[in-house]
Amino acid sequence: MSQKEIEVAINNAEVSLNMEGLFVSKQTKILCKKLLSQEITMEEYLKLVKQKAGVTS
Repeated sequence: MSQKEIEVAINNAEVSLNMEGLFVSKQTKILCKKLLSQEITMEEYLKLVKQKAGVTS
C-alpha cells in the first residue's frame, strides 16, 4: 500500500468507528500506519496494543 492509501484506509476506519461512538487515539493510528507500512509485524503490533491496553497475557 502507498502512504496515501494507508492514510485513506485509516481515516475511513476512524470515521466508521466515530459513527459508532468509538474514538481512535493518535498512538493507535501511528501503530496502524507502521503495521500497514510493514515497519512492524502483526506480532509486534499486537504486543504493543496489548501493552497499551494493560493486557498481561
